[in-house]
Amino acid sequence: MIGLALEGGGSRGAYHVGVMMACLDEGYDFDGFVGTSIGAVNAAAFAQGDFLKAVDLWLSITTEKLFDPDACKLLKIAETKWDKDTITATRDSLRKIIAENGVDTSRIKALIDRSIDEEKLRASGCDYGLVTVSINERRPYEMFLEDIEHGELTQYIAASACVPGFQTVVIGDNSFIDGAFYNNCPINMLIKKGYTEIIAVRTKAPGVFRKVTAPQGVNITMVVPKHDLGNPLIFSMDKIALNIERGYQDWKTASSKLKP
Repeated sequence: MIGLALEGGGSRGAYHVGVMMACLDEGYDFDGFVGTSIGAVNAAAFAQGDFLKAVDLWLSITTEKLFDPDACKLLKIAETKWDKDTITATRDSLRKIIAENGVDTSRIKALIDRSIDEEKLRASGCDYGLVTVSINERRPYEMFLEDIEHGELTQYIAASACVPGFQTVVIGDNSFIDGAFYNNCPINMLIKKGYTEIIAVRTKAPGVFRKVTAPQGVNITMVVPKHDLGNPLIFSMDKIALNIERGYQDWKTASSKLKP
């Protein structure tokens, strides 16, 4: 079985799209997909068979479509030097975000709800897995589709992508945060599932990367970006298009080494 593991990284997830595009061009047919954070989002879209829709979505996404004006203001200023004048200028936005216990994630959740079709994914025949972390229980959740209650899939995907400073995702009695705190590229999930061919796509974003040793009979191909993919929280069309191209080319380089 062939599986794809996608590392988290916010806007760097465009790199996954480029790698997947190159793999499809070479005739790869994946049996399973796992991911953390944006990797969990992309993995779900790929698993349900909506790669072309995912490409269209990525090419149209912007910071303004994902975050409210207060968060956008802070994210843009974060790219500049923080000084007394900067803090004063953004004081109201900061106060609002703090009062609301983090950055409003309603636009991100709505995008996930529109993009991921739980029934389509469950009917696809593909394995699908994600990682998130329970704040209440102080433990990670490495979950495959069969571990997730019907109707809760998009909530867990949102939980996997709940980065620090965002409003936490509450499911039942538990609050969850980004799976990058535990395992930002869950290669191990595919190994445990019995996959013998694994392609792992890194983004080099902040988070815990757990190195794994391939058991006998398991081949792991790591795709690592040659360039800095940029700020994970800034989404610009130019950068996204560039990172898709980088993913495509980096896979071509990695795959050429696999050929006899």
